[in-house]
Amino acid sequence: MKTINIKSIFTVLFMGILLAGCNSSHDGHDHGGHDDHEDHGGHEDHAEGVVSLTPQQISAIGLELVHLEKRNLNVGIQVTGQLELFPQDKADVSPMLGGVIKDIKVIEGDIVKSGQVLATMQHPDFIQLQQDYINSINTLEYLEKDFIRQKKLYEEKVGSGKKFQQVQAEYFSKKSVVKALEIKLNMIGLDAHEIASGTMFSEVSISSPMDGVVSLVETNIGSYVEPLTKLFEIVNNSNLHADFRVYEKDINKIKLGQKIFFTTSSLLGEEFEGEIFAISPVFEESPKALHIHAEISENESNLIQGMYIHGRLIADNISTNVLPEHSVVTDKEKTFIFVKTDDDHDDHADHDDHANHDEAKVSFEMVEVITGFTSEGYIEVKLLSPLHEDAEVVGNGAYYLLAEKDKGETEHTH
Repeated sequence: MKTINIKSIFTVLFMGILLAGCNSSHDGHDHGGHDDHEDHGGHEDHAEGVVSLTPQQISAIGLELVHLEKRNLNVGIQVTGQLELFPQDKADVSPMLGGVIKDIKVIEGDIVKSGQVLATMQHPDFIQLQQDYINSINTLEYLEKDFIRQKKLYEEKVGSGKKFQQVQAEYFSKKSVVKALEIKLNMIGLDAHEIASGTMFSEVSISSPMDGVVSLVETNIGSYVEPLTKLFEIVNNSNLHADFRVYEKDINKIKLGQKIFFTTSSLLGEEFEGEIFAISPVFEESPKALHIHAEISENESNLIQGMYIHGRLIADNISTNVLPEHSVVTDKEKTFIFVKTDDDHDDHADHDDHANHDEAKVSFEMVEVITGFTSEGYIEVKLLSPLHEDAEVVGNGAYYLLAEKDKGETEHTH
């Protein structure tokens, strides 16, 4: 009997321990669940794609609200190209005869006038050419007198016809030699009339053929240069024009007289205007495109030949819904705007102080849109669902809201 009683007592105690353990576990679970619920209630529960800011945050980031508006938008074709000069607005300067550079009077960037001396050269051939010219002039004077005398004798039937013809040939031959030497002297920059009067020059001047700017100097003092060697380059940037490539798919959208606006990475923030005055009739093969030439309306002195440019050719004018470009943000290859909502957090009015603080916040809902053309700081916006007539859209500050949304999603994930 004692054995049975002891076993019964142990059985009862064991069952009691099990029951106590189960009750403890159940109570702990309920308590933990209650704590979790309370913790969750301490956070703001926003709908997906909605961002709320306090007035202080709105002021700090300079957030601005704008309205969707209908506006005439210039539809453009995007083109690229570079600034070019007409062939008559740039010149290579080369000597007609070889020689040694004695002096260089300009450097790159100097503004020069037509006829201004760029450098001087020396060579014994210059002296010999002048000497040959003077000797030829003296010989020509003698032959001219002999020609006149023989012609008179021939006309009076006194002189021989053969003699007259021989003197005539020598006279006209020497006359052509003198003329040729005179042209050569003028070509190398020497005054033939001064040389004929007895003046001799020991050096030759190399002069600018046009007004412009020295863009290249390719010689040194003491260097010997061969005939027709390029020594200087002169450009006249006042007649710059824009040269663009238009691809085959856009050819039917271009015509003479069209406006084009372009920028260059060298002058950030500045936009220039031009007008098409010529369209090439020949395709460029690689890539397949046509060249169009545009006259620049107001040519700035800081534009330089060879600058790469990005242009927008005005092809059409449409009336459409637009927003400022900075109102539209891109997220995961889609475009969105932020629209102010009427949610003032009244549903939190019965919460603690934290919830009461949320009542002052302003909410903005992220709305997907489709964008179209851009022009003059505005972008075409196509709505996937209608907005109410007085809907306010975030202008400046849209990307801040996008960053806040991404931050909130990250925190919620963790």
